[in-house]
Amino acid sequence: MIDSRLGKLQRKILVATMFPVMIMGCMIVFFSMKRYESLVSEEVDNSLLTTAKAVQMMYDDLYPGDYVLVGDTFVSLYKGEKELTGDHALIDSMGSETGATITLFYKDARILTTMVSENGARPIGTKLNDRIYKKMESNPAVSYYSGSIGDEEYYECYMPLINSDGTFIGIIGTGMPAATVKAKVRHATWPIFTGALLLMLVASLISIRYTTGMVKSIGDIGKFLSVVTSGKLDAKMNDTTLKRDDEIGDTAKAVVKMRDVLRIMVEKDPLTMLFNRRCGSGRFKKVRDSARRSGIPFCVALGDIDFFKNVNDTYGHDAGDEVLKFVALELRRMMMGKGFAARWGGEEFLLVFDDSNIDETRKEMEAFLDRIRASVIHYASKEIRITMTFGILAGDPEEDMKESVKKVDKALYYGKENGRNRIIKYSDLTINESGKQVLVSEEKSDRMNEDSMDEFTSLLEGFSHDRSSDAKSDAKSDAKSDAKVEEQMEDLIMKLSENVMHDMNWKEGKNKE
Repeated sequence: MIDSRLGKLQRKILVATMFPVMIMGCMIVFFSMKRYESLVSEEVDNSLLTTAKAVQMMYDDLYPGDYVLVGDTFVSLYKGEKELTGDHALIDSMGSETGATITLFYKDARILTTMVSENGARPIGTKLNDRIYKKMESNPAVSYYSGSIGDEEYYECYMPLINSDGTFIGIIGTGMPAATVKAKVRHATWPIFTGALLLMLVASLISIRYTTGMVKSIGDIGKFLSVVTSGKLDAKMNDTTLKRDDEIGDTAKAVVKMRDVLRIMVEKDPLTMLFNRRCGSGRFKKVRDSARRSGIPFCVALGDIDFFKNVNDTYGHDAGDEVLKFVALELRRMMMGKGFAARWGGEEFLLVFDDSNIDETRKEMEAFLDRIRASVIHYASKEIRITMTFGILAGDPEEDMKESVKKVDKALYYGKENGRNRIIKYSDLTINESGKQVLVSEEKSDRMNEDSMDEFTSLLEGFSHDRSSDAKSDAKSDAKSDAKVEEQMEDLIMKLSENVMHDMNWKEGKNKE
């Protein structure tokens, strides 16, 4: 009973204290809004006039001369020697900066305007309100109006355009939606209104607690956006904010989705969805710097599709795009958990293997090339088969990225010039005596063959010399000498045979690649 009476008393006290505060708060808000609306209207008028003058000055500075209408059936408006008809760039730019709508009238006809309908059309050729135009024509002076354009109410400013001979030629009209002005008024008076409400409604603990959580979530969204706008597109939203089941949670999810879309636009190649060259360069440097700190090895591969131009020429560029997407998909599968792949340009791809040595990298690349060789790309009832060539390099943490790419590109170039459909390690390349870039194994084999042939020639010459002096030697010494020469020749023939087999095996392996 006491609790019930106390509850009623509390309600009465609440009404008795809040009613006059409510009345007072409403009056303060009302008169504040009226006063501020007046001040804002003056500010808007000045802003619209300033915008109109700025547009006029920009046209005068950029295109000296008078406004002239040229043509009979199809007319064009010129400013000096510049045709203005259809050129909305200047007023669009000014409108974007000021937030105002801008219209250039020749007489009472709209020639240029920033107003755009929902279907993207501009109301070019439509007429100015007849009452406003006649007043401006009879008395060319700046005028302010509050009226409707379409279904929306606007604050408007009209400034006459006068040619150098004093002729009234047209009007520059600027406008601002009345809703924008009222929003400013509401924004300015909202603190007063909020204060009155806070006096009426001292929030309960539950309300305070919820408000605190809400504000924190909004702050999380603000911080997230701040990090994203600073260029860090890997920012993470607070999980608590994302799990909210209200509008704030929906906003947080929408902002994260926006970040993801922006990240794709900035970092990914739109066709292959691999990292683009700009992002790939940044990630390369991160891997290199990490390797410098940790000592963990990394490797670089650069490759392209063999005879890709033939694919485009034979099957069309759409087929070429399908081939690029297929290769990109296979690269993503291979590089998952191993590093990253980037489209370096055209049909060229850069791969960076993190925590991998050159032997492991070559093994991965060999398996990848096997899959590519065995794959068939179906396009428009056609079957397309491709091969690829790669250069690979053990990464150097102290080396500039451009230098590393240059080296691995040399390996790729060698592979393209020497059979394609293969993998070339940069460390396997050397320069031979003629200044040509060759594989170390090729250079070594060439040197072995040259040495063996020189030895064989020398032995034959010695053998001929021994035979010529046969008359001077006894039978026993001849037998020993012949046996020795025969043994040397057998050893040399074996050595030449081994070299020939080595060359044949190497060339066979090369042809298979």
